[in-house]
Amino acid sequence: MKTLTLVLALAMAPVWAQKLDFNFDNLAAKAKEKAEIDIQPDQIEKMAGDLHLPIGAVSSVVLRHYEFDQPGQFSDADLAKLRKQAADGGWTRFLNVKEKNESTEIYSLSQGGKPAGFLLIAAEAKELTVAYVMGSISVAQLQTVVASTIQYDMKGLEK
Repeated sequence: MKTLTLVLALAMAPVWAQKLDFNFDNLAAKAKEKAEIDIQPDQIEKMAGDLHLPIGAVSSVVLRHYEFDQPGQFSDADLAKLRKQAADGGWTRFLNVKEKNESTEIYSLSQGGKPAGFLLIAAEAKELTVAYVMGSISVAQLQTVVASTIQYDMKGLEK
């Protein structure tokens, strides 16, 4: 769960860009617990004030978080398609940490010298989290979001 908290904090990083494919139905079917969040532009607009974001700063957020009963229920091969899309789309991996039973990768995309995409892939033995954000937000705005202790009511987003 610590990964999910980190992802949500980082999910507001600088971005707007190419849409990646997040179809992980095969992993979702094996997971004992899952969280799949897709926040679209109209929903972001409703949340912008609570998240201290200017309207239009972030246009889309995708989060996939899966928890499994035992290690080995997913592998690097399950993420190969996503990594290839990122590489082929001009994304740059600027963080790659591999430890025993854990790895974290962070990719960014720039357009016109400005941040345009953020992708995080964090894997532990029994957990996998992927976060993707499109939009643009300054580091100062990111600090405001992270520093706040917002607990936004997501129920209203279903409508």
